[in-house]
Amino acid sequence: MLAHRAAAHGHSVSLVDGGYAGPDSLAAAAQSFGLQSSVQALHSAGSPLQMPRIVLFCGSSIGYPYYAYYAHSLLSLGLIYSHADATDITSGILTDADVLIIPGGFANWGLDRAESHVGVDHAIELFLQKGGALIGSCGGAFYASQGRPGWLGLIDAKPMFTHEYLQTGAAVVNVHLTNTELRGDLPETLELAYYHGPVYDDRDRLSKTLARYAQYVLPSRLLIDNPLERARYEALMQGKPAILESHVTQGRIIVFSPHPEMGDFVRKGIALDGYIRHYLPLRGFKTMDETLRFYAQEDCLGFRLILNSLLRLGVFNSPPKPTVGIEQTSAPLIRNDLSSTLTSIRATRQRKSEHLLSRLVTDEPEMATLVQHELQRQQEQWLVVGKRIDAYATTEGADLQVLKELTFTLRDAAAFLESAPDRSVADGVVSLELPIRLTAACVRLLHCDEILKETL
Repeated sequence: MLAHRAAAHGHSVSLVDGGYAGPDSLAAAAQSFGLQSSVQALHSAGSPLQMPRIVLFCGSSIGYPYYAYYAHSLLSLGLIYSHADATDITSGILTDADVLIIPGGFANWGLDRAESHVGVDHAIELFLQKGGALIGSCGGAFYASQGRPGWLGLIDAKPMFTHEYLQTGAAVVNVHLTNTELRGDLPETLELAYYHGPVYDDRDRLSKTLARYAQYVLPSRLLIDNPLERARYEALMQGKPAILESHVTQGRIIVFSPHPEMGDFVRKGIALDGYIRHYLPLRGFKTMDETLRFYAQEDCLGFRLILNSLLRLGVFNSPPKPTVGIEQTSAPLIRNDLSSTLTSIRATRQRKSEHLLSRLVTDEPEMATLVQHELQRQQEQWLVVGKRIDAYATTEGADLQVLKELTFTLRDAAAFLESAPDRSVADGVVSLELPIRLTAACVRLLHCDEILKETL
């Protein structure tokens, strides 16, 4: 985050073996930010980074919370994006973009059809033909593949299930990173959430396999009650491609069948209804409470996988483009919108949390206490990050694009919390945490900007 924000503010920052490099003053900023281990790497030289222009697709076929997981991952990496719907795509938002991200959701029907908006698919095809890059997860991976009308067909692979894609299920699985460049400094396998992503056979193809499905971890009933059981996973998916890359002439594409953008708090929700409930009587409250406490928040390995993918696609090496900022005359409106949205999300979170507490089953007292502790931790975090984002909403010089994107997503979060029924307590816990994670990532980013202004 620190390196990306420094580069975004016009400082010369480069990627080198073992970390990022920049001016000596960046070492002081790293220390102020609590990054003692990064200081030494900052003194090396390398090719300067250009911050990529990222467009995050969030049309009606994607929607909240699917695009919000990617928003959380990008903000956690210190990468700013612009959200876009179908009209934005056909109106030319991709003209100066470096990379388009298509999250999970329902892009697997083709975007013209799913959005009821002619020209979205063609605009994306033209963007890729002119050298643009694309990252897709799950539905976005289907969309880039072959096999159905409306798909781009630029990943020369047909999923095992196309139209009837729900036949796999949902789970946490290990993904083996077989490509050393994509792996970078990550471990050899990552535990990632999987929700009905495309299953590809091994075939001779132009597209390169960057990762494969490895060991099964646990089934998921979170949000969608369609668990992928171990036997079906091992029969259909284990050893099959999980991440594919296409470098065909029409564009540069990496697609994920699983969901690296979902982060560890989604994995925590998956574990809550299965792993935690099962082992609570065996290992007791303290061990299970610690398990919940120590899931990663903004520093998730899956987010680093997304960063490694962006680096591999070369979007940090794109020619610099003129900076298009938000007019300062818009600042009062953006800040007022954020303040009113925060008021709305606070009230909605409070009602939702109280409703959730009332649903805790009395015949599982230890489980109920565990969930109460988790909700209390959420509330404590929300009070801290909410107070800090309130301050940034009135601070001159705070990045208006960050405030604008946070407002947009929190507005959707409030509507989602108000209307979406929770099948389970775990569903509610995850739904209540996502706005906190988004706000916390923004607060950390804006704090990083403050440190950089003081030290550089």
